Amino acid sequence: MARKYKVFWSQEAKRQVDNILTYLRQNFGEKEADNFLDLLLHFEQTIMQFPKAFKASSKFKNCRLGLVHKHVTAIYKTSGSEITILTVFDNRANIQR
Repeated sequence: MARKYKVFWSQEAKRQVDNILTYLRQNFGEKEADNFLDLLLHFEQTIMQFPKAFKASSKFKNCRLGLVHKHVTAIYKTSGSEITILTVFDNRANIQR
């Protein structure tokens, strides 16, 4: 039987998701925001079943980079039976990673 993982969202990840949702609602409407939430749910379900499905980060030790959408990546880590999503960011943003 497959191992059960619990997913937790850091405050930073929640804040970033809120920022993305606000942007989507203001610029593209509620439907696109709902579509993004569906993508997040699918991402969460995927890593719950297959926590190593995404590539390991070469920059952040013990973390993985999960593609939520072609423009959005999540950084997460596993510890025992827990997965913590540390942050979510727009791949197009010019940020220091």
